[in-house]
Amino acid sequence: MTGQQLWIPAADTRLNAFDTPGGDPPLLFINGGFGTTRDWNPVVTQLGGKYRTVLFDARARGKSGTSADYSMTGAVADVGRVIEQAGLDRPVLVGWSHGATTAVRFAAENPGKAGGLVLIDGGYPITTFDDALKQKVRAQFRRLGPIMRILAALGRSARIAPDKAAGLVIEMDEQNGRLGAGFAALQCPAVFVVGTGKHSGATEDEMTRLRAAAADATATNPQQVSVFAVVPVNHMQILRQATSTVTAAIDKVAAARS
Repeated sequence: MTGQQLWIPAADTRLNAFDTPGGDPPLLFINGGFGTTRDWNPVVTQLGGKYRTVLFDARARGKSGTSADYSMTGAVADVGRVIEQAGLDRPVLVGWSHGATTAVRFAAENPGKAGGLVLIDGGYPITTFDDALKQKVRAQFRRLGPIMRILAALGRSARIAPDKAAGLVIEMDEQNGRLGAGFAALQCPAVFVVGTGKHSGATEDEMTRLRAAAADATATNPQQVSVFAVVPVNHMQILRQATSTVTAAIDKVAAARS
């Protein structure tokens, strides 16, 4: 992959970013909560240089530095920093999972800064965690701690302690519950690519309830928000197994960018 590596200051750390030349509009990819820029390789490869693409690792992911702050507020601010430092003009934000929530938050809070949103199995405007589910998440990350450390050493996961990792997921759920107003305020086109099946730590029924909230987002702002496709692929495999659908969704939003 040809392009330019960027190091972008962000609060108490710096972010690793990669800027590849291509056509307009530019695309900014926002990773899942514990993902890295590697996850986007199938999508970027299939796009084949059609658009300028910027990828970046969030704090403590990939090659980016660690931080004292892994909040959604910090993640949203970092999207703005990458846009500014890379000199992007109203990019289409392509977010997966946690990245989809971040994309909606950024676009709603910064009118005119995003040209469109592609929300890949995330950004659903609903909160699903009660106290029992929050405890389940905390216990799950305590069990996953050793595996996450190994994956992080290989550059495949976040260098975040289990309690902070659990807090990140719990906060995402809370933020999702507040996205209704964000969708209502959107001034750019946004599409969902919805997966199916269960996800790690969640049952299929829980995921079905979560994904059904895409209809609430479209009802809030039908002029801008729609479901592009539902694909028979689970959450973790969607970028690899539904690549053509993701790139088609990107093409649609890029064409509709106003």
